[in-house]
Amino acid sequence: MIKKKFSVKNRVIISVIVVLFIVLSFLSNRTLLFLFNDKILSHKTNNIEKFHNSQKHFSGVELDIVYNKNDNTFDVNHPPDKSTGLSLEKYFSVSKKDNNCKYWLDFKNLNIANAKQSAKRLDSITEIYKIAKDRIIVESMSQQLLNSFYLKGFITSYYLPQKLYTLDKNELEKQINIIKQNIDMYPNKYISTDYRDYTIINHYFPDKKKLIWFTVYGKTNKIKARFLLFKILFDDNVNILLIPNNY
Repeated sequence: MIKKKFSVKNRVIISVIVVLFIVLSFLSNRTLLFLFNDKILSHKTNNIEKFHNSQKHFSGVELDIVYNKNDNTFDVNHPPDKSTGLSLEKYFSVSKKDNNCKYWLDFKNLNIANAKQSAKRLDSITEIYKIAKDRIIVESMSQQLLNSFYLKGFITSYYLPQKLYTLDKNELEKQINIIKQNIDMYPNKYISTDYRDYTIINHYFPDKKKLIWFTVYGKTNKIKARFLLFKILFDDNVNILLIPNNY
């Protein structure tokens, strides 16, 4: 009799452990990496140490760049963070041996004064370090200026207006119309946005290739957010999801 009660207790304990394991796995980014490694890149990989760490777990990296027209260089930095003096040239010189690494370049200060010169410089750098252009995505809110990079053979992505999910119906329609006009006018391969805007963007642009990032839950329910992330990753029109590198 005692043995039977002990056996039931053990089964309950094992069941609880299994349930906890499933829940923790569901909430873990490591599960996403295990299941969808080829679609997931490391977010804000703005130093060499993070890059080397990301190589062990991710298929590529996202980094922020600021172009300095005076000395014709790209600073790897996310303003208003203080610059560490790391140039994109140095970054590529260290990472060039990884022939499969994907690079998502979030261009923070692309403008009409530097568009052509910066595109020419990036073209030169990739040639020097033998990095194939089909492994580089150049992203900016200045979608029309991305044409300078598009003409050089780079993959480009239009960084969409943010927090669409917070807008009322009228404001949302205005923003969607602006986005539609920009997409029609400029030939960027991708559109990119925060995961919280995915449902809206997917509704209006279901066939457009997308890049999505997930950095924080914010006020979003964690369970709902995880289901949404899985939905995003199962979408064939989503090519990349950015997540934090918490390793």
